[in-house]
Amino acid sequence: MANQENTPKGERVRFEGLDSLAFQHPLDRETTRNLKRLVGFDLVASKLMEFQYERLFYVYNIASAVRVGPKQFPKLHEMMLESCAVLDMPEPELYVFQYPIVNAFTFGHTRPYIMLYTALLELMTEEETMAIIAHELGHIKCGHVLYLEIARWLKDLTTSIGEATLGIGRPIAMALYAAMLNWQRRAELSADRASLLVMQDARPVITTLTKLAGGTQRLAEQLDPDEFLKQARIYNEEMNNNLIDAFYKFIASSDLYRTHPFAVERVKEIDLWANGSEYADILAGNYARGPRRVQIKVNAEA
Repeated sequence: MANQENTPKGERVRFEGLDSLAFQHPLDRETTRNLKRLVGFDLVASKLMEFQYERLFYVYNIASAVRVGPKQFPKLHEMMLESCAVLDMPEPELYVFQYPIVNAFTFGHTRPYIMLYTALLELMTEEETMAIIAHELGHIKCGHVLYLEIARWLKDLTTSIGEATLGIGRPIAMALYAAMLNWQRRAELSADRASLLVMQDARPVITTLTKLAGGTQRLAEQLDPDEFLKQARIYNEEMNNNLIDAFYKFIASSDLYRTHPFAVERVKEIDLWANGSEYADILAGNYARGPRRVQIKVNAEA
């Protein structure tokens, strides 16, 4: 694991004018660029989200979840404000929803929000929770949210298209969905990098991924992220030396129902990046810069 000192609270480096290209994983950057080349694709999908889904989910969130703010879960609000300041991006809405699954997600193209499930907050420490918030902000910063939702639509559409065309159109729909799923897994690697940029310490990012792989509230203190890193090296390095293991590794990684890379893949990737020159350059202020951010005020009334 990266033997890096944790930046003291209140003294994290802030990356003014940070462009997402500075930290996007090269595989994510390439695939996202290809998606943006599809003429009209962004416009149609964004308008559908804006007028059909975003307003609906805004009303649903206000009705069923707790909206985080200065007086409601103020600690979570502080985590998000600091994370946004580090990444130099506007503050999205943040909600806590009562649900027994350890998960968090981001939705909304023109009006983004982050949802944290209560089971996740029960399992994670404060640092790990902030690492997750930063991960979700990374999706927003990189412009992933629109394409993530398209991937969800395609998953549902494959069945409908197959039924409507008596199965003829299903292979085409499945191929498109598989391509979007491949991009989605790559996008997660960029969001993990955003998490590291905010935390400025690899350990909470890796402990978070370790818990997502197999953490329990009762035995959380017995998890060792260094041991999980060793496990990651077995998967990422040793299994490539055996032809049979490499074949089964390929089969496992091709699962059409898995939206995220394996936790061991993500741990190895973030460990490599944390110890690399690209991350060190960003910390030193040598990174791609975009337009200065403009804080967008969101009307809270439905």
